[in-house]
Amino acid sequence: MKGKLILISAAPIEHGGLKHMDGIPIFQVGVGKISAASNLTEILWNEEPDIVVNFGSCGNLKGHSVGDLLEVGTVHNNIDARPFAEYGHTPFSRLGPIVLNPQSNIECFTTDQFYDSHRTDYSEKYLEMIDRCDIVDMECYALAQVCKQRNIPFYSYKWISDDGESDKWEENAAAGFKKFRYKLLEHFFGEY
Repeated sequence: MKGKLILISAAPIEHGGLKHMDGIPIFQVGVGKISAASNLTEILWNEEPDIVVNFGSCGNLKGHSVGDLLEVGTVHNNIDARPFAEYGHTPFSRLGPIVLNPQSNIECFTTDQFYDSHRTDYSEKYLEMIDRCDIVDMECYALAQVCKQRNIPFYSYKWISDDGESDKWEENAAAGFKKFRYKLLEHFFGEY
């Protein structure tokens, strides 16, 4: 691998609070789209990386098992500014779904609403995205957008922590961290 790679994650519970993994720095961006975008912007300014790799937990929407590691192919934004733009698109811009890896068919829905399968008060368009996508998270779209604006390659690996049951998240938030480490070394360094 050529260039400087950094790792970013939302919360320390996803990686045990480590500051590095195999010599690669890990930065926390916080939970939610605003925290993620703001903190990643500052990190990019200070670190000047060539590649950004996001990792962390996500909610399962399509029958995956807890701990399954998935590479995000396309990420969708939970934004509803109709009639000024189609659902998931930012008005007065060309921002819509972002393709991270055309080889992966995994679709991620990024929302600032914690998805809980027991709730019934979500909007119709929100539920359509829940039905469409494989996984749900709270940061991926914002991170991808920040990197896209700066032409920095961005990858996202998510592991399943729950099936839309908020009480399971803490218990399983780190369930796929070891798998992610192996995938990272294999993908970027040709090891394992």
